Amino acid sequence: MMGRKKSEWVKMTVLGLFLAAVPSMAWADWVDALRKFKPRISVQEEYTSNIDLTSENEREDFITTVSPGLGFSATENRQAKIGLDLDYSLGLVFYAHNSEDNYVSHTGTLNTWYSFGHRWTLRVWDRYIRSQDPVEEYVAIEVQPGVYYPGTQRGRYTYERNIVEPSLTYQFGKEDRLELIYRNNYYETENPVGEDSLGHTAIPRLTYWFNIHNGVILEYTYLNVDYDFQPDLTGNRGRGRYTYRFNPKTSIFVDYIYDSIDYDPPGVDFSVHNPSVGITHAFTPTLNARLQVGYFWRDPEEGETTEGLSVDAGITQRTRRLTLDLAVQGGYHYDFFSYETLGFYRYYRGVASLSYQLAQRLSFSLIGTVERDEYVDIDRKDWFYRGGPTLSYQPWRWLTASLGGTYGQRESDQDLNDYEEWRAFFRLTAAAW
Repeated sequence: MMGRKKSEWVKMTVLGLFLAAVPSMAWADWVDALRKFKPRISVQEEYTSNIDLTSENEREDFITTVSPGLGFSATENRQAKIGLDLDYSLGLVFYAHNSEDNYVSHTGTLNTWYSFGHRWTLRVWDRYIRSQDPVEEYVAIEVQPGVYYPGTQRGRYTYERNIVEPSLTYQFGKEDRLELIYRNNYYETENPVGEDSLGHTAIPRLTYWFNIHNGVILEYTYLNVDYDFQPDLTGNRGRGRYTYRFNPKTSIFVDYIYDSIDYDPPGVDFSVHNPSVGITHAFTPTLNARLQVGYFWRDPEEGETTEGLSVDAGITQRTRRLTLDLAVQGGYHYDFFSYETLGFYRYYRGVASLSYQLAQRLSFSLIGTVERDEYVDIDRKDWFYRGGPTLSYQPWRWLTASLGGTYGQRESDQDLNDYEEWRAFFRLTAAAW
């Protein structure tokens, strides 16, 4: 009873403070602030030929999702002293033939910053996902379309992922800055054989240009990850890059990465070396290209050395009607925060992303990925394919209709991990403008 009275008192106090603050703000300011909230609602019907992503006993289903959402952007100026971007979607998900899998999804993104003292900027970025989709796109501050987490969950189990990243930047020159970054990576699944994880990452980074032509990046990363079943780990990374800039269009660089990964017993510790060289070039203001080539080798305390070519090549075209990204990437990566938590793996990937404005109200997009993954610690090799088109039509400014589909497949030398899936969807979205 005392707790309930205290709760009611707190609510009334907050409401009173809010009402007291209203008159201090001009009505025009309130109207302007409210206009920055963009409510929306979408209804989607999706067909999947294999909802569990299994190689046998495939189940097909129709999935209906009703998703109200809200967006907010305080300013369109990315250089503003204060900024706040919010986006949230609630999903009411219904299965036509497997109603026991019905659930509520959540997707939210926060990006806020505050600059003070002319040189300091404090920023907080956060991404939260609650879903059952076993094919999960990779989450990062910079969107990477066509890139997915390698661990694939078989079956419809609800999982949660939250990545929050506060950072502090000290800008002491036009291109010179010192950054302190912390990242908390949380993953939890209801699948009883899935691996929950909690990771803490700290990154100090220095970017310094001696003059207009010569610059360096020095970076250190500390990582600590706790697991439910697997041995916990501690990681350390050192990275240095020297860049020579011929002109604003063309730069060349030399890069070196050293990783040290230490597992609790009975895990096997190892280190990785990866030197590389690269070039970036802007052919035109809208056409950019990059090429980075190197070699890596992994030295474990026990077992054989793993080595291979590392590459990052890409071309990007941005025009009023066309957005095109073509990339070839490869080398090594870590799967520390997914359902399977597969650890160190060697990979090679090709990604194509195309978006084209066919007419004022009609647009077309296409994304495709081909990837080869070789997992060292579990002796497993996979081919992964996923891609498909989307056509969007906007009959009115407030309404968008989208039609699309995807094809996905994983071919593994461990048959349990094989699957093939077709998806098709139709979505209507009504949004304030």
